[in-house]
Amino acid sequence: MSHRFPVEDWSLWAIGNDVTEYRWAQKELHEYHESMRHAERLASLAMVSATLAHELTQPLSVVRLAAQNALAELEKLNCPDVIRQDLQAGLAACSQIAAIVSRFRDVARQPARAKEIDVCIDQVADKTIRLLERSARQARVRLQTENLQTLSAIRMRENELDQVFFALAQNAIQAADGDKDCCLRITGTQHENQIVLQFQDDCRGIEPDNLPKIFDPFFTTKPPGTGMGLGLCIVRRIVRQRGGEISVRSARGEGATFTVTLPRRGGDPCPR
Repeated sequence: MSHRFPVEDWSLWAIGNDVTEYRWAQKELHEYHESMRHAERLASLAMVSATLAHELTQPLSVVRLAAQNALAELEKLNCPDVIRQDLQAGLAACSQIAAIVSRFRDVARQPARAKEIDVCIDQVADKTIRLLERSARQARVRLQTENLQTLSAIRMRENELDQVFFALAQNAIQAADGDKDCCLRITGTQHENQIVLQFQDDCRGIEPDNLPKIFDPFFTTKPPGTGMGLGLCIVRRIVRQRGGEISVRSARGEGATFTVTLPRRGGDPCPR
């Protein structure tokens, strides 16, 4: 059995509806932030693993080669067996360390398990704007898109393009000081073999000294505890894994422009 009640004040209904939509938007934004933090943790693990593997490989090779040379020289001499046995034990330990280094390298190279899907760029942009609309409004940043509806779908792993859009849009919002009205324009152009996306803002821009380090892992200008400094590093990693490239140009006080180039596969437009 259902019951219907008359709504005497439609303004109250509208307010309640707005609150419900706001709560859903906040829940979706919270979930997306959690997925981004999870991606940062995985990227951090991969980078630390790659660094350890790289740093350990060279000294380990030196130790192994030195032990092998020493054993070869001992074959010409009459020395106690215990020395030869100690060197052989050291070589065996080197092999064990090499296996550990190899596992570190496997962690760094482990591909994402998500399968590739066709991704509509304009839908990803719309989702990003919806999630960041409130924080952009607070920072006095207007978010707008141009020409994205005309772009073909691209083949990527699920949520990869979401991460790219979210990180670059959030980067622009965080670069705004809130003292003036700013704008982030996201535009796209399609060529025969590639799609070019531009994220252009007129916020504070990037300090010249920071520009060469902007994609480095763990580089951040934020206060301690407010970020790992992996957002733009993850963006570059995703783009390069897809066979693309990302670049940035900026002038202090005049904003920044990030250009993302991705290979065009397929060519079919997104369904409308």
